[in-house]
Amino acid sequence: MRSGMPINPLGSGRQPFGKPRNSFLSSLLTKRNILIALIVFSFLIIVAIGQRNDSEQKDEELGLTASVQESMIRAGLLKVEIQVIDSTVVIDGIVENQELKEAATRVAQAQPGVISVQNMLKVPVPKTQATTTTVPDLPANQEDLLLQTRLSAAGASSGIQFESGGDVLTLESIPTLERLAFFLSNEKEIKVQILGHTDSDEKCPGDNLVLSQRRAEAVRAQLLARGIEAERLIATGMGHTDPIADNISKSGKAANRRIEFLLITKDQQGIPAPAKSETQSGC
Repeated sequence: MRSGMPINPLGSGRQPFGKPRNSFLSSLLTKRNILIALIVFSFLIIVAIGQRNDSEQKDEELGLTASVQESMIRAGLLKVEIQVIDSTVVIDGIVENQELKEAATRVAQAQPGVISVQNMLKVPVPKTQATTTTVPDLPANQEDLLLQTRLSAAGASSGIQFESGGDVLTLESIPTLERLAFFLSNEKEIKVQILGHTDSDEKCPGDNLVLSQRRAEAVRAQLLARGIEAERLIATGMGHTDPIADNISKSGKAANRRIEFLLITKDQQGIPAPAKSETQSGC
C-alpha cells in the first residue's frame, strides 16, 4: 500500500452517481400501482352506474306493470296477465272472444309510457255442449217475479260504486259485476234495463240526469266486456227523480245514489228517461 493514498472504508470501486437502482425500481412500482388502482376504481364506478340504471329501469317497469294491470281490471279483463319488457307490454292469458283480445291491446296502448304492445292472449275454440236445466212450472208473472228477485240479488245496489262525482267504477264493484254477468249468461233470454240514480245535489239543472246516464252506461260497458250481448242491455239515467230515501241526511243521499236492474219482458219497453231540464243562465 502506497503512502498518501486515501482508503475507502466501503471497499474499492467507484461511488455511484444519481439515485440508487433500488429507488428507481420502487418509484416504477409505485406508478404502476397507482395506475392499477385508477383502473380498478374506474371499473367500480362503471359497475355502480350500471347497477343504478338497472335498478331505475326495474322500478319503472314495475310501476308501468301495475298501471296497466289496474287498467285491465277496471276494463273487466281480470284474467289478463301483464309483463313489461323495455317499455313493451306483453299481454298473456285467456279471454272469451276476439273482441276482448283486441280491447286488451287498446287498453294497454292507452297507458302513458307504453311504447308497444305484444298481445299473446289466447281465445279458446267454442265448444258446443247441450245443457239441461230444471225450471219451475210457474205462471208467467210469477216466473218474471222470480227472475227479477234473482236479478236484484245479483246486482245489490251497495255493490256498485263510483268514484266521487264521476262515472268511474271502483274496484269494490267488480264482484257485483261478476255476479251479474254470471246470472245473465245463464239467463240468455232476458233483457235488463240498467237504471242510474243520484241524490238531489247538483250545480245546474240537468247535471244529475247526465251523470246518472253516464254511470248506467259505465255499468253496461262492463257487462259488455264480460260477454253479455248488447241488445240485452239498456242504460237509462233517472237523475234524482226516483229517491228511495231523504235527500237531507248523508245516509239518505248515499241510499239514493244507486244502480238498479229492471227485468224487461217481451211486451215491455222499460222505464222512460225523465225529461231534460232547461239550462239556467250561469250554468
